[in-house]
Amino acid sequence: DHACDQKAWRGRESKGSVMQAPRYAKSLIAGGASAFLALGLASVGLAEGASAPSTLRESFTSKTAAQQKFFGTAETVKVSTAREAGAPSSAEGVRSTMTRLPSTPAYKKTGAWHKTLRGDDTVREMELFTDEATGAVAGVYQLGCALCGHRGLIHGGIIAMGFDDLFGTCYFRNRPRVDHANNYGPGFTANLDVNYRRPMPCDRGEVVFVAKIDRVEGRKVWLSGEAYSADGKVKFADSTALFIATRKRPQPPPTTG
Repeated sequence: DHACDQKAWRGRESKGSVMQAPRYAKSLIAGGASAFLALGLASVGLAEGASAPSTLRESFTSKTAAQQKFFGTAETVKVSTAREAGAPSSAEGVRSTMTRLPSTPAYKKTGAWHKTLRGDDTVREMELFTDEATGAVAGVYQLGCALCGHRGLIHGGIIAMGFDDLFGTCYFRNRPRVDHANNYGPGFTANLDVNYRRPMPCDRGEVVFVAKIDRVEGRKVWLSGEAYSADGKVKFADSTALFIATRKRPQPPPTTG
């Protein structure tokens, strides 16, 4: 009888183990995947010289040392606003203290902001200004309601395009100042960040975009800018950008004979 009881118990134990195996395997797989992901994230952070993230969210939101070196952060790049730098933020201030460019730069005349989007319901008015002493630039625009996302509010992508276009103007006008004209080829946007502070209404008069160069390191140029209402009292958005100039192609040796 005792032998029979042991045999029956072993059968039940074996059956229970089989029943529990899939659940146990799932736990092992899930646990192993989590451990592998955490180990991978930690190894990436340690490889870059950073401490291992304490949480998964921190691992995704914190920049690695390589990213900080490439893009720059608040700790490595001092970014001042237009007001802190003494640049005007109102349409009146821009017109009274900066020099208006006589026309759209030639390299922008066929571009999206200066041609494709020009019209009564889009970019209706456009004035570009520069401060030769500081290198800052400004754009005074009237934006129509065909550029809206939500009804009556300019689309965020249009605001980002306005920043990017003005950053390009600022960079190209300052290429000789930052010693890029002779040493490098054209520059391109590598990174563009926009913080939207207030909704920008359409057809409510002029808006003012200002931009300036903050820092230069070799081929890399960091810029910052803001967008204001015509009176300068409302800041709609602020933005930072990184431009990188291309390496200059070596010139072929002159032919003789």
